[in-house]
Amino acid sequence: MPSSFPWIKFSQWAEKFDSDILHFEVAGVNYIVLNSYDAAIDLLEKRSSIYSGRQHFTMLNDLVGWSGDLLLMPYGSEWKSHRKLFQQEFHPSKSSLYLPHEKKALGAFLNSLLDAPEEWSEHTQHLLGAIILGVAYGLHIQSKNDPDVKAAKRMTDVLNDALLPGEHLVDSFPILKYVPSWFPGASFKRKANSWKGTRNATITPPFMKVKKAMVNGTAEDCFTLRCLQRLEHPDFQHDNLSVEEEIIRNTAGTMFEGGSETGSSALLTFVLAMLCFPHAQREAQEELDEVIGKERLPDHEDEDPLPYVKALVYECFRWETVAPLTLPHRVDADDTYKGYFIPKHSIVIPNVWGILRDEKTYGPNAHLFEPKRWLLKGPGQKGWKLNPDMREPTSMCFGFGRRACPGKNMGLSLFWISVSCMLHSFNITPAIDRYGNPIEPKVEYVSGALNRPAPFQCTIKPRSEEHAALIRRAMNNDFE
Repeated sequence: MPSSFPWIKFSQWAEKFDSDILHFEVAGVNYIVLNSYDAAIDLLEKRSSIYSGRQHFTMLNDLVGWSGDLLLMPYGSEWKSHRKLFQQEFHPSKSSLYLPHEKKALGAFLNSLLDAPEEWSEHTQHLLGAIILGVAYGLHIQSKNDPDVKAAKRMTDVLNDALLPGEHLVDSFPILKYVPSWFPGASFKRKANSWKGTRNATITPPFMKVKKAMVNGTAEDCFTLRCLQRLEHPDFQHDNLSVEEEIIRNTAGTMFEGGSETGSSALLTFVLAMLCFPHAQREAQEELDEVIGKERLPDHEDEDPLPYVKALVYECFRWETVAPLTLPHRVDADDTYKGYFIPKHSIVIPNVWGILRDEKTYGPNAHLFEPKRWLLKGPGQKGWKLNPDMREPTSMCFGFGRRACPGKNMGLSLFWISVSCMLHSFNITPAIDRYGNPIEPKVEYVSGALNRPAPFQCTIKPRSEEHAALIRRAMNNDFE
């Protein structure tokens, strides 16, 4: 199992062996890697009744004690209870429940970029934290160094480390969990001990804040409040949680851990792309100037009249997708596909990064950031339109089948409006060194379960005084 950037190695193997299905075995466990869209859909979507299991992570599940997580639960009744709760709250028809949180947090984010542009990376983390905490718990966070945002970052750092295939030997050889922590090579035991209690310590305090606020009559509308109000026999006077309350707490916690880091990683990729491919930023701003002008900021109703911006968003998801392998599935019955026998309990990994870099689909320049690959422009036609024959990357990068991310619609909504407003209001350019020369940006990422850019510098400035004043006015008017 490749120990770093496995999605790149899987893509190289697929090309070397001219196969979209790879198989290898580690410690008696069969791994199946899917390197094409058709293979991923055929198995993970069309045969989801047997391909919706989840790999058991010895490191997280057994040594760290990570439980109650929708992302990692085995497919079954408990998983269905958590998933149902999530889906009924985040159906596309219920966008009005989270859009106000998006607008408020986005206004503060843009204003922060004006006041402290050098802290732009921290602002992206804060933006996602503010929205998730507002949507999940109705909480208002501090403008800087919020403890709940910091706790969420610690929790997602654990997941990013622990969920990378091949990262911890104990996941391949579970017998090693019995090795004492002082034993040579057992650093994973010491790491697991330092991680114990991280999830509960992160997701329980905000949940309890909502319960106490309900008793006091001060709770604000949010996911947790609405779910608690639907309970037949609520008990808000005690700290011990019922089974129903545990489901609510865990589901809100999954939202907390799943949304903040993925969203901020996607925004960092957007900023890096604008640095490395400035033509895309320039062309998007030209479209925004023509459609939106300088009198207002973009809104969700502007998505269709801004096809280039939408193509740019698609390209962000395609070029360096946030979850290159999503999370591994497990097949729960023997199966055959294209003449291959797939044994029960095989771990099935969709190589989303490789699929989205397929030159047969995206052209010989698939390694480059180019929004125009999603667009058409006919003779005499004014402007661009999206190519209906191009498969949206969002059909892959949010997962497959019954394990697809239930927060997809909210994630797409937030990313589109954030990118649109940043492009409309700011120029993103290379940082300047002490000699006055631009620092050439590099495309470098950190290997983990999430694909996050390595730290980099840039300069973010308002495009004009008019754009800066527009942000100030929007902030004063609660971003209306």
